Amino acid sequence: MKKRFERVASVLCAGLLLTSVSVVSVSAEEEEEIMFPSEYPWSFFQKKMAEMEQFRESASINFASAAVGVFQGDEVLYTGYFGETDIENHVSANEESVYEWGSISKTLTWVSVMQLWEQGRIDLDRDVREYLPDGFFQHLSYDAPITMMHLMNHNAGWQETTRPIFQTEETAILPLGQALQEIEPAQINRPGEVVAYSNYGAAVAGYVVECITGQDYCAYVHEHIFEPLGMEHTALNPTHSDNAFVYAQRKKTKSYQFNMDYYTDLGYCLNYIPAYPAGAATGTLSDLMTYAQALVNEDAPLFQNKETQTLMFMGTDFYGDSDIPTCAHGFWCNEYAVRTYGHSGATSSGQANMLFDLTSKTGLVVMTNEPNGNWFLQYLPIFVFGELLPDQYGSEASEPVELNGYYLISRNTYHGMMKFLPYLSAMKLNHLGDFEKIGNGLYQLKTRGEMVEEQAILFGTKTYSDGSYGIEQPSVELKKDRFYLIKLCLFTVYVLLAVATIYLLRIRHKLKKAGRWTAYAGSNVMITGQMARLVSVIALVSSCVVFSNHQGGMPITVGAVIGIVQMLCVVLCIAAALISVIIMLTKKPKRTAAARYLLDAAGNVLTVSAIVFFEMYCFWG
Repeated sequence: MKKRFERVASVLCAGLLLTSVSVVSVSAEEEEEIMFPSEYPWSFFQKKMAEMEQFRESASINFASAAVGVFQGDEVLYTGYFGETDIENHVSANEESVYEWGSISKTLTWVSVMQLWEQGRIDLDRDVREYLPDGFFQHLSYDAPITMMHLMNHNAGWQETTRPIFQTEETAILPLGQALQEIEPAQINRPGEVVAYSNYGAAVAGYVVECITGQDYCAYVHEHIFEPLGMEHTALNPTHSDNAFVYAQRKKTKSYQFNMDYYTDLGYCLNYIPAYPAGAATGTLSDLMTYAQALVNEDAPLFQNKETQTLMFMGTDFYGDSDIPTCAHGFWCNEYAVRTYGHSGATSSGQANMLFDLTSKTGLVVMTNEPNGNWFLQYLPIFVFGELLPDQYGSEASEPVELNGYYLISRNTYHGMMKFLPYLSAMKLNHLGDFEKIGNGLYQLKTRGEMVEEQAILFGTKTYSDGSYGIEQPSVELKKDRFYLIKLCLFTVYVLLAVATIYLLRIRHKLKKAGRWTAYAGSNVMITGQMARLVSVIALVSSCVVFSNHQGGMPITVGAVIGIVQMLCVVLCIAAALISVIIMLTKKPKRTAAARYLLDAAGNVLTVSAIVFFEMYCFWG
């Protein structure tokens, strides 16, 4: 694959590009002068783009569609539309195609907040509860203030919500404040301590804008961002009803998932986002390009003062104790050959990315209709911004280190009946490659690059209040769990006990059928406990199925039923364990029978321990 990407195409003029690609005319002399921060010339990028339709036609690279734009300052260098937004009906991507921004939508909130900050209407370090209705949050675990800066840095302490974050019916959309209260997640970390990307926190920030201004958040963004920039083909309302053009066009765009030699038609994927400041913006490539260009414009068209825009891109969170930012007032800082600012986005219908370099004012925008992304999202940032090389921050004096142990990702559910999920995806970092300690809590991972022999990925280290150790990247942290294997073993035994119950029940059934079964003291209660173990695991599997089939959330009524079932299982297992212990103490059974009672009691205790530790009964958090 790499050789194919690096193959130099023959010289192609703009006229040879297929009709699905449009390129801004640039003279040959200008082509030689325009260099991307990656140090690749504009002509190299143009040729790579020309190759893409050829690759698609030959099935060398499969993708549905993509809209691509590159700019430097106020000059658009390139716009290209590739593939089809409806493969079956042969609808080619074009300038009227609309794509979902996903989480790029959050940057509209951060811009709105900075507009209010420069007007003196919000203090970024003030508790946001002072701007919200009384008693707005119901599941806080800490009395510490939650500031707008916490929301921008995604470290207000919330876990992933366990409530559905999408709706499939337009009529099901609630007012923003009510929608946020419906999906409020548990607060599992003290504010300011752990970075865990939070759709909920960003949506709360949008609601703060609404509360301060007294204006519907969607209307505010239209008036203060879309209209000043002339963005006439972008919607923000979760149903896209705030823009007739987008409302009509979005219903024409299908989504696809590609595998090696085939694709799956996902349909129109019209999943509406009630907490819409977190990810509902939808529009054309041209509009998103206009927005991105405004963010690098030295005249700061979105602010009253240029200094506000300068402040917005100053770091607010950093790798370790270094001065290398991971976040700047809600915009993620990504280290390529140059430092970029921006945001990516993903929904059930597609992915998008917006990146720009403030020094050269070069920007890249990519929009697709594939929820798993495609070639354009993976490689174009490298073509435009280059790769971070190991010697950019490191040196020969960098110290090799081993990051041993298991790490859990901070963005997950650590409270409630989905608590077991993080323990199924723990990571061993020393398997990823060679780590080096640079200094000031800064580490780098050296890996094989796409365009160069070796590239680097930065990590920051930190120690938490409980004494545990973790590493941070933009938007997420990996926290070391010293007792991970014990917890994983507990969960594994819990599942295996249920499997063993199936075999025990089958054996009992065959013995009874053959007339060889003999009841023993407490046998009915013990069998009930065994059945409870099996039912508990079935309830757990059911919760996973419901969780995945309801847009990544658990409806409260279904969760309540499953939670009550788990509570009953706990009661039955405890009763069975007690009966086994009582019989052993009072009847003094023979060794073989005693072992049976002991094993049964231990199995029930382990099942109860797993249910309690992994909070499988907890449907309200």
